[in-house]
Amino acid sequence: MTRGVLLFCFDTKHTKYHMILEKCVHLLKKNLKLEITVVTDYQTFKKIKPLGFINYKFIEPELGNSKNAQEWNNKDRHMAYELSPYDTTLVMDIDYFCYTDNLLQLMDTGYDFLIPDQVHDLTQRNSFHQRVWSMIPMVWATVFVFRKTAKAKQIFDMIKYVKQHYPYFNQLYRIFAQNLRNDYVFAIALQQLNGFVGYDKIPFALSTLPPDCEIVKITDDGIAWKYQDQINWIEQQDVHVLNKEIANV
Repeated sequence: MTRGVLLFCFDTKHTKYHMILEKCVHLLKKNLKLEITVVTDYQTFKKIKPLGFINYKFIEPELGNSKNAQEWNNKDRHMAYELSPYDTTLVMDIDYFCYTDNLLQLMDTGYDFLIPDQVHDLTQRNSFHQRVWSMIPMVWATVFVFRKTAKAKQIFDMIKYVKQHYPYFNQLYRIFAQNLRNDYVFAIALQQLNGFVGYDKIPFALSTLPPDCEIVKITDDGIAWKYQDQINWIEQQDVHVLNKEIANV
């Protein structure tokens, strides 16, 4: 049984995502020691420094999405089932930094598909209370695990259907954000497919630094970040960093 990590990375005019990828891969190799496949385009690939043994798959990202009035190439996550060469796959955002081997526990799961529905705001503001922004509880497609099974294939088929008809589902669930978010696409697909009776979830919240936290320093052990003129340090804990300026740190 093969196991590995699947990452998506596409540079935009505003963000050097390949530099975030380099930091992410370094920590994955250090702490998870799993095989890695990166889905990217050729223009981004040319900028990535040598990272050792990495599998690359080339696609042209689907364009047309934006976030905060900037280009946001996030429409290809629905293809993870076909793109993954592994029997069990950990899919991660490249701005999720693994400082532990905790995610390895999920790779031995007997579940077909696992995704988190909770995050922990490291600034203690509870700024990710997304339930007020839609009629459906959101999941976080930042990190999820799936096995190559018939049930997982059904889930991804439903994800593709929801994505194809997203304007309809966006209105149906009264989602405040009009752009396409994988978090809502996955949540809607799972709810539709499971008959509104719940689904299997990763049993912990993702520790997250909101986008207004300035990343001061990143090392092999942790991240220093600034919020409201205070410098904080987090180490030996996996963390999702939403401030994309981390590419330049």
